[in-house]
Amino acid sequence: MATKEQAGILWDRFVRFTHWSVAALFFTNFFFTKEGGEIHEWVGYAMVILIVARLLWGYRADGAARLSSFKPSIEKARQHLHQLVETQSDDHHGHNPLGAIMVWFLWGALLLCALSGWAAHEKLFDAKKLFEEIHEFLVNITLAAVLLHVLAVLIMTKLTGNNYLRGMLTGKRSK
Repeated sequence: MATKEQAGILWDRFVRFTHWSVAALFFTNFFFTKEGGEIHEWVGYAMVILIVARLLWGYRADGAARLSSFKPSIEKARQHLHQLVETQSDDHHGHNPLGAIMVWFLWGALLLCALSGWAAHEKLFDAKKLFEEIHEFLVNITLAAVLLHVLAVLIMTKLTGNNYLRGMLTGKRSK
């Protein structure tokens, strides 16, 4: 039986499932659910469960999905940007250093969105209004990061010829 690398698999089904599910849940809560409503809360809880499951999967998974394969590093991101400008190529299997920073940022921001939403709902420390404002700020920052992430995928695809979207849809990335 062929390994994932031998079969050309970059992102396994679980990684792709959690990626698209979290994206769908975030946009569902942003555009369609009633702020603070019961459905909004449960969508947020489902998103947290999926992120935690993905993080746990990252300890077990092989290859590009393994958390240790994309530790965020400002220095590596600088080097990567320099390489992009010079060569217009990206030879990373999995997340490149800029992508690694974005992934960890998004996971953290989404978890903080959920935590601040929960804190507002529970009126933690009698600071409901404060937590609502923090939640709204975090959601807007997360949306901006998501849009930057999508823009980066489009730019990187054009610049390098690597089909990043295909990788997250099928598990295989190609030129």
